[in-house]
Amino acid sequence: MRKRVAVLAVVCLWIAAPGAQAPDRFVTTADTLVANPLFFHGKRVVVRHPVRRTDRLVQLDATSKPVYIFWREQPSGSEGEIRGEFWDLGRMQEGDERFSSFDFRAVVEEANKGRWPAREQVFVILNAAFIPVPPPTTPTIRSIVLAPEQFDNRTVTLTGRFKGRNLYGDLPQGVSKSKWDFVLQSADAAVWITGLRPKGKDFDLDPGARVDTGRWVEVTGIVHRDVAALWIAGESIRVATAPTDIPVEAPQPRLIVEPPPSVIFSAPLADDTDFPVSGRVRIQFSRDMNGTTFHGRVRIHYIGPNPPATAPTSTATYDEGTRSLEIKFKDPLPRFQSMSIELQEGIAANDGQVLKPWTLRFSTGG
Repeated sequence: MRKRVAVLAVVCLWIAAPGAQAPDRFVTTADTLVANPLFFHGKRVVVRHPVRRTDRLVQLDATSKPVYIFWREQPSGSEGEIRGEFWDLGRMQEGDERFSSFDFRAVVEEANKGRWPAREQVFVILNAAFIPVPPPTTPTIRSIVLAPEQFDNRTVTLTGRFKGRNLYGDLPQGVSKSKWDFVLQSADAAVWITGLRPKGKDFDLDPGARVDTGRWVEVTGIVHRDVAALWIAGESIRVATAPTDIPVEAPQPRLIVEPPPSVIFSAPLADDTDFPVSGRVRIQFSRDMNGTTFHGRVRIHYIGPNPPATAPTSTATYDEGTRSLEIKFKDPLPRFQSMSIELQEGIAANDGQVLKPWTLRFSTGG
């Protein structure tokens, strides 16, 4: 089923709190990768998972869909982390020159009888590195996300940044356990905290407000997991200070750089003069977009002589299946009225590359 993301088209922009930017790398599990390929497509990932080797290929073992590994250099050891870029082969074009250094023929032959796969069927981790480290034993956000089976049903105390209701795309999806669900993040890992209002002595944080993000808090709760989902059932929270032992790594150059997203089609077309007063606007993009980034960045207003004083009420819904934004107006638009739809700065593709601000102008008919 196609996932749709609906946002209210309002005129506002947000300013990110210090330390609240989207992550450069995502610690996760193999099950979560396979369950959320669109979210992780083209992103740097870290997993700790057994591998299975054949004469020609290496892949993550016992996953519901195959994930093949292309090593930067052959690893030594068996206990450690796998780091690389995760790609959904079906979202890539066969013969794409950006991937010319990788030979996918053996993968396609083994996984799909020589036919290029459809989306969300066959995956690869490219330019992978193996970091030999023992299994985590101390409960931190990173160790719990990396090896959740070792901490299941344990009471833990974690320190991290408050990131609201996943306002910066640290995780692929919510767990919908309570109205106070929020993300706790540290280093390159994040986890959901549920059932606990982020409020205490001298603080009251709003999971829906970016202005409250970036604050360091300490949360105590019980670890729970369900296949690809992981969360902490919160029991207590208090203000904390940033730990001093978090490793800081400079962002690495990406192996494959996708082009920035762009608008490739709109209905109506630019400067159309006969748009139906009860019509819907559709804007299609060249890349898979992060639907949450449209919130607050779609500005719709009347233009021309004597425009109505109030902008039309509308909703904007992003459809991942067609890579398109559909704008629906609550009431019929005025006849013979010029309009402007602005996609403002900050709208981004799933890999974080931003869309250049774009404007569509058209007029309604009679």
